[in-house]
Amino acid sequence: MGEYIFASDDRLTEIHLGALDRAFDRISIQRLLDSGVGPGWRCLDVGAGSGSLASWLARRVGRSGEVVATDVDLRGLRHVAGSNLRVLEHDITVDALSGGGYDLVHGRLLLILLQRRRELLEPLVRALKPGGVLLMEDFDVEGAGTVCAPSVAEGELFDRVLWSYLDAMSAAGADIHWGRHLYGELCRLGLRDVSSVGTAEVWRGGSPGCELIRANFTQLRDRMFAEGRVDPDDLRRATELLGDPRFAMRGFLLVGNSGVR
Repeated sequence: MGEYIFASDDRLTEIHLGALDRAFDRISIQRLLDSGVGPGWRCLDVGAGSGSLASWLARRVGRSGEVVATDVDLRGLRHVAGSNLRVLEHDITVDALSGGGYDLVHGRLLLILLQRRRELLEPLVRALKPGGVLLMEDFDVEGAGTVCAPSVAEGELFDRVLWSYLDAMSAAGADIHWGRHLYGELCRLGLRDVSSVGTAEVWRGGSPGCELIRANFTQLRDRMFAEGRVDPDDLRRATELLGDPRFAMRGFLLVGNSGVR
C-alpha cells in the first residue's frame, strides 16, 4: 500500500481510532441495520480499525453467523475477539481477499485513502454472494469549516489551516470528495438498488469530531510544514480552537453508498 497517510505512534493511533468511533459509530450502525444484517449473516469488515463495528456485527449475526475483520495495521484490533469473529492482517492493495460468498461487505474511510480506489472496489463486489450488500462509507469534505469561533479572525485562521491539511491529504493521494463519487462507481459495477445517504453534523470544540481533526493535524503536521502550507503558530492556534467550547465547525459529510450484487 505504500506509506499510510495517517501512520503514527501507538498513542496517536489510539486517539485517532477512538475519536473516529465516537464520532461515527452510531451513524454506521444505523446504516448496517438498514442493510438488513441479522442472525446467520457472513460479514467482511475491511479496514476494521479498532474493531468496534466488527464486534457489533459479531453480536448482531450471532453464533450462526461469522465476521471477518481485516486491516493492514492490527494495533487497533489487538483486543478484539469472539467465537464468530476472525481478525486477519490484510493489505487490500496487494493481497487477494480470502474466501467469498459474503452477505455483507463493509468498509469505512478506507478507499478514500488509496490511490487505486476504483480498481479496488471490484474485488469487494466479487466477495459478495448474489443478493449480498456492499456498504462503503467515505467522506466528502465540501463545505467543512468554521461555524462559530471566539473571533472572526480566528475562524478564518482555522479554515486556512483546515484546508491546508486537506490539500496535504490530496497531495498524498487521498480523494477528499470520494464519498460523492461512489454512487456512480457502484452503478458502473452493476450493483442494483444503489443508494447514497450523507450525514454531516456540527462539531463543537472538544467533541469527538474535533478530537479526530486534532489528531489528524498532528499526524499530518510534517507534510503540512514541509510543503509550506501552514506555519507552526497558525497550526498551534487552530489545534487549540478544536478544544475550545466556543468554537464549532461543520464536520465532514460521511456518505454511505450501498448496493446489492
